[in-house]
Amino acid sequence: MKTEILLALRDGTSFVSDALGAGRDALRRSAGDRGLEVAAPAHGAPERRAFDLLVAAPTGAVELAETAGESGPMGVARWRVWARHALRNGALAYRLSLGGEVLAEILPVRADAPDLSDELRMPASAVRVQLSRFALLHRIDEALVLESPAATMRARLGPAAVLLVAGFASPRAVSPVDGMDADAAAHLTAVLLAAGLLVEVDAHGASGEDDDVVLSQWELPDLMLHARSRIFDPDRPRGGTFHLADTRPAPPALAFPVGDPAIPLPLPDLDRLIATDPPFARVMEQRRSRRGLGPIDAAQLGEFLYRTVRVRRSIAATDDPRTYPVTLRPHPAGGGMHELTTYLAIGECAGIDPGLYRYDPVGHGLDLVAPSGVKIDRLLRDAGAATASETNPPLLIILAADFARLSWKYQGIAYATTLKNVGVIYQTMQLAATAMGLGSCPVGGGDSELFSLAAGARGIEHTSVGEFVLGS
Repeated sequence: MKTEILLALRDGTSFVSDALGAGRDALRRSAGDRGLEVAAPAHGAPERRAFDLLVAAPTGAVELAETAGESGPMGVARWRVWARHALRNGALAYRLSLGGEVLAEILPVRADAPDLSDELRMPASAVRVQLSRFALLHRIDEALVLESPAATMRARLGPAAVLLVAGFASPRAVSPVDGMDADAAAHLTAVLLAAGLLVEVDAHGASGEDDDVVLSQWELPDLMLHARSRIFDPDRPRGGTFHLADTRPAPPALAFPVGDPAIPLPLPDLDRLIATDPPFARVMEQRRSRRGLGPIDAAQLGEFLYRTVRVRRSIAATDDPRTYPVTLRPHPAGGGMHELTTYLAIGECAGIDPGLYRYDPVGHGLDLVAPSGVKIDRLLRDAGAATASETNPPLLIILAADFARLSWKYQGIAYATTLKNVGVIYQTMQLAATAMGLGSCPVGGGDSELFSLAAGARGIEHTSVGEFVLGS
């Protein structure tokens, strides 16, 4: 049976005559909650005949290039430019076919993806191949998809292709598997190598990923987060799509009851602070992280929280299902959604008993979440260790995210936006602490599972994403 690389309209893509008016046709694809349109080559253009072949049925990538080339070199060039644009926008895909059966569907996800209508570099029999350490195999709908944030293409795998890929968990030479002969196995391996999903390894088991000074320093979770939140992907809408607005009401602006805290905090004299605070340039220059901190009192804590995370004003949603309640605070947040709730693990603060508290940013006070105990002590101890302090901090501020709030509006960037919001609050808090003559230090990591246990929260719904120590 013959192994072929076909170019085909992807599932969900259709040809629409006169879609753009004035006789201009297009390919239209539904992707999530948005639509994509790719203009077809104009009637009479050198590449139009190749396009008509493709719309009629999946066609060999080489045959399509040859058909466009009947009009001369310009036809081939124009066809390749158009096909690359349609592939990049998710309207087309390559299909590796064996005797009419699709072994894998290949989708370019980066602009520098190879053109599979060119001749593939087939792996030599002595070459040993292994899965990229960034490769991720997971289910999308009813198919297994192999992708990597370092790769230029993504592969939707049939059963035989899954067997082939699984065999490359360890370095080995290319060999046939059930449902795939040697030629098909070599073709699929060549495609996945070209995409960067597989890598060649040397006699010592090292690959180019290991030798690359930059790539070798990346870890899969970090690179995946970067790719998913920053790089265009035709199958994954990104940004403020409001993809849940039609099925779920807008989330509340605040996750917990507010306005009547159990422990009111002293209100600072804001007019006095505005008049007497040190100049901003001095605060910026004097800002630094400090460790080995002493306790503060309730008045200082109240002023600090009022300066940094209180709610200045609330704005209600309108009847538009894409609006949502917003709170205005001293620091900015993505979409004004302010998904972060402020907790305080208090070890020592004059006027407030030790324990875990939640800050009420409307009523400006604290509500007890859990009394002092082993879990609270460990949160403080871990923060001390994370900041290389010889003693536990007297007070640990914990920022916990309500994940559903951002995810209701944003796709692809929700968690990345939360991390940016944490950084914004870190800077706001350090500047406020410096202006007040207090010591502070952002914490590089924390135990979200421990916080969830201490707060009685469901981790995938509401848990810690940032920590910050404060003291005198």
